[in-house]
Amino acid sequence: MQKKCSRCGRLVETKGFKTCDKCREESREYRNQHREHEQERQIEWQRLSRKKKREARYLEGIYDKYTHDELRAISKGKGVYEFTVTPPKVNIDHTGEEIRFGFFTDSHMGSIYYHEAFLDDFIKTCKEKKAQFCVAAGDITHGMDSRKYNLLYELKHIGYAAQKEYAEEQLSKIPFRTYLVSGNHDRWYESVGANIVKDICEMVPKTEYIGRDEGDIEVEGISIRVFHGEDFSSYATSYRAQKLIESFTGGTKPNVLLLGHAHKQGYFFERNIHAVSGGALSTQSKWMRSKRMANHAGYHFITMRVDDEGVAEFTLTFRPFYV
Repeated sequence: MQKKCSRCGRLVETKGFKTCDKCREESREYRNQHREHEQERQIEWQRLSRKKKREARYLEGIYDKYTHDELRAISKGKGVYEFTVTPPKVNIDHTGEEIRFGFFTDSHMGSIYYHEAFLDDFIKTCKEKKAQFCVAAGDITHGMDSRKYNLLYELKHIGYAAQKEYAEEQLSKIPFRTYLVSGNHDRWYESVGANIVKDICEMVPKTEYIGRDEGDIEVEGISIRVFHGEDFSSYATSYRAQKLIESFTGGTKPNVLLLGHAHKQGYFFERNIHAVSGGALSTQSKWMRSKRMANHAGYHFITMRVDDEGVAEFTLTFRPFYV
């Protein structure tokens, strides 16, 4: 018996169905495809749902470690890129022809790249060589700048309070008068209204904050400029120090220039300035490795003999860490 197919309208043998064989086959294929599509949508929805739940647990786990201002600053990726117009200056009372001091920079306390053994070794050397004071050229803490590669995942101590407390604990071990400037990582906390290095120095005996990014120390008529900066590392280790020395006008030249930030070690003598690039009291970060930037882990001990004409002798010892 022939009837019209209710779907395509053709006159065919319906075999008791309202539609023909071809239309029924097309209908089955459509239902199968729709069922597979719905299953895929359900699987994707479940995946996204699990992801959101994981993210919620992560946020719950760290929420109480940050202040409201810190969380707001992280979400906006805030940073501060200003320089001190006139470097502050401190004067050190000193008698004698020889000046001895330890110099370290870029410890990044609070991160996985800082190692307490490095600072312990620094203190041991300063004791053995009878240091008269110590200098730190910035990036004492690691900060929390969310724009840097995986930085927030590299922290052992999260947030202003935790990093400040840990840095205070570490710096308290140094038995010598220590002069510090803040670095770009330290200055992240300015985005939430805090100067972490200055706050640390107010709590730790024998430490003194001498400036934001740079500061001057004067001892026995010798001017020591401590500089951190925010410029990038150059191909030639000496280039950064040379360009900075070139920028000094005649009346602003220091006798000694101590450099942080670049994590490179080196000694350069230009325009009668003894320049020391400090390396880093920390190991290479994942961000530095991704940029193919070397990290010279270590610190310096410096001995100067002075006379009426200035620095008569400049002796430098670099202690490297092979990690």
